[in-house]
Amino acid sequence: MAIKAVAVDDENTHHLIIGLSRDNINSLLNGDVFTLPQGIAFTLSERSDIVLLFAETDDDLAKRFPPRMRPV
Repeated sequence: MAIKAVAVDDENTHHLIIGLSRDNINSLLNGDVFTLPQGIAFTLSERSDIVLLFAETDDDLAKRFPPRMRPV
């Protein structure tokens, strides 16, 4: 499962962080579609960053997120 997080900076700008493992990348290469869950309430603007992180496994990927943003 891809790890998704939204961060808000001091200027209240929302930034989207998406973490992909090798399995996620292979899935995309095989034609699968990556979608965000419905009901996510955040607003991206021209000042927003969209960050893609990559790691071999989901466990390695979770380690790249700060502790307070890691999935439980």
